[in-house]
Amino acid sequence: MTDSDDDIRSILSGMPDKFDILEDGIDFQTQKEYMELSHSYGHGELTEQETLKLSSILFSKNTPTEGKKKALSLLAHLGTVVAFRQIEKYSKSPDKELTQWTLLALRECRMFLESSLGDDDTGFIISGLGGSGDRLRYYFLVLPLLEKSFTNTQKDIIRDEFTIICKDFNSIIEMFYYSDNSVGLTILMPLDVAIGKLIETGIKKCNELGTFVFEYYYVTNQDIPGESEIRDIIKIIIEGEPEQS
Repeated sequence: MTDSDDDIRSILSGMPDKFDILEDGIDFQTQKEYMELSHSYGHGELTEQETLKLSSILFSKNTPTEGKKKALSLLAHLGTVVAFRQIEKYSKSPDKELTQWTLLALRECRMFLESSLGDDDTGFIISGLGGSGDRLRYYFLVLPLLEKSFTNTQKDIIRDEFTIICKDFNSIIEMFYYSDNSVGLTILMPLDVAIGKLIETGIKKCNELGTFVFEYYYVTNQDIPGESEIRDIIKIIIEGEPEQS
């Protein structure tokens, strides 16, 4: 059975165009493992019957996790409507430990479907914090000047100035995380905006109202650090070395 363009377009029509940002965050180790396995396969070809037989591995309770990982990666590389539908079916109730793996397989299979239409090649963007639409999610941390603490008024200034700056950069603030010695933010930012420029512009605007924000900062799109990690991050930013436990 050969996929028709109409079949492929019916799948792609309900999905965002062009920017292929995976909305769900994928931890770095899963990203690395998936890509290493994925890159070991070529773009395969199987009949519909063979594809369904391969996908049956996913729905068997007797298949070990490693076997299901391989099956998902192989199905993704088939890049056919049948393969996509089988991964999609499994994604509705995946094994818990394979939830992120399944999301990657589904997105990679979609990428191959798009390529089969002859459109411009598209890849997909994955990160620990994910994204939304055509925006990638980032977490960043700003600090008070050395040996200082943020006052409540200064925290309000940071909130107000970064809210304005994010609008100027077509970005969206999702959350603020306040403490006396740091302010953390999670934002959604378009791919064509430099995250460093946004943060540095925000710091500059805050300091125009009374110099109180340290010029150096921390930013990542992989995870939101916990309290102990933040202490280490602050130590690195200020002194260039992690705090010793």
